[in-house]
Amino acid sequence: MLRRLCSGTTLTVAICTTPLTVHADDAADAALIEAQYEIESDGADRIRVAGQLRTLTQQVAAASCALSTDISIDEAHDVLEHATQQFDQYIVALRDGDDTLHILHPETRRRTLEDIAHVAAEWDTIHGAVDSILLDGHDTESAHLIDDHNLELLELTTVLASDITGQYSHPYEITAADAMMIEIAGRQRMLTQKMAKDACEIWAGYHADAAREDLAQTVEVFENSLNALRYGLPAAGLQEAPNDKIRDDLDQLIARWETIKINEQTLIEGGTLTDDQKAAVFHDLEVELAELDHLLDDYKAYAERTHKR
Repeated sequence: MLRRLCSGTTLTVAICTTPLTVHADDAADAALIEAQYEIESDGADRIRVAGQLRTLTQQVAAASCALSTDISIDEAHDVLEHATQQFDQYIVALRDGDDTLHILHPETRRRTLEDIAHVAAEWDTIHGAVDSILLDGHDTESAHLIDDHNLELLELTTVLASDITGQYSHPYEITAADAMMIEIAGRQRMLTQKMAKDACEIWAGYHADAAREDLAQTVEVFENSLNALRYGLPAAGLQEAPNDKIRDDLDQLIARWETIKINEQTLIEGGTLTDDQKAAVFHDLEVELAELDHLLDDYKAYAERTHKR
């Protein structure tokens, strides 16, 4: 199964994103979408929830692996339980609506409903294994089942997020440049959990060779994207951090990343980690994920503020 996020490992490719294009089934479908938006807009919330599903696929796999290898047991259990609850809620919300998430009406577009159904079906194949490992952290068979399906689930949620972004993005709401920064920052969330999952596969000895190769690529993409967000990449149309708040967010993320990267690099080079170092990898990437949530909020606030001027 394909493990890479983008082909190639250069900086330009490392921040590749899916074009924000509308995939309307027909003219009537497009008109319906536009009418819905004019009545009440929940597009930004749908895009964010769909993007979070990508992260949850990797967070579930990372936490279940940590549990099965006795790393950060209490934290991993709490993370897995919460991520499972979120996935259950989000996939239904995107289909049926959920006022608590500001998703105000059921989905009507056939392509998106098909995407949601594909994600839900794949999620159902591992849900029992997730429930089992929450009851028994040493259920390695369930952990392996989750691991074996996580990349297919990531692929399906990525397709869903792309289609929802195309469907609900509107050029008069945020600029294309702002949308690119938000998309890259959102993808960074998922990459934190992908690295946690890859690292655990290595120390668990499950798909370790493939995981080591994948971790090396993901580390490069994550670091290049952080630096591109912070310092800009004009060739890709990406500006440097646009205000002091976002600059501070990114400086903190980069500083923490420098510490995380040491342990990740040890695994990439074939070394071993102590249990304390393994726990630090899991915990620090959870903290990095939380800080990326703040970064996304600040990017969204910046995009909305500049648009209203």
